[in-house]
Amino acid sequence: MSASDSASNAAKPVLFSPPSGKLKYEADDFKRVCRSAPLALDDLPYYLLEEDVIPGWRPPRLWCGWLLGKAALFDVVKQHYPDRIRYSRGSHELLVAATVIDELPKIICEVFQIPPEFHHLVKVVDAADNDGKVGMALTIGSTYKGTLPRDGDFIERLKRELFDGKEPEWVLCRMRWCWSKKRPAPKPNAQKTSYHSVTPPIAPTAA
Repeated sequence: MSASDSASNAAKPVLFSPPSGKLKYEADDFKRVCRSAPLALDDLPYYLLEEDVIPGWRPPRLWCGWLLGKAALFDVVKQHYPDRIRYSRGSHELLVAATVIDELPKIICEVFQIPPEFHHLVKVVDAADNDGKVGMALTIGSTYKGTLPRDGDFIERLKRELFDGKEPEWVLCRMRWCWSKKRPAPKPNAQKTSYHSVTPPIAPTAA
């Protein structure tokens, strides 16, 4: 990499930092920060994967998967696993959907024979889309925990058999959506400080 390339990369703003060069997050920044996502599976900047790339800072968490929303995830169950849906007299479909969607990770691990050591990666979580709208996503990993093995056929089968060939993407976590300052262990009776009020990290130097 040339010196000019290094300088250019170093000058790029860190993804999910406060917008417009502000020095801290404001209450209405969530939707603006969301505009940096989703990211393609192979387009994740290295500093979002390595927690210690920017000393003292923890990057936001991104989930790897399919952000579809509750209705679409329920459609996946109805289409592929209708025998797992249990209706009772007077039951509301929304409540049935919520129950069976909670069981979807377990169903997928069973049907796709995902090894037990990877079960914790398959989740249904709340994630944000590009407009800051929050919906349910079926995920196969995160920037904090890694993903299902890329050298196997788990991801290929999931996208082919359940999601019409759609590639998984990196979507922004609803709860941990911004950079947060690492802190030492709290002292007794210490007051907590909102992570929205901290100064964001500077752009990392390109490797």
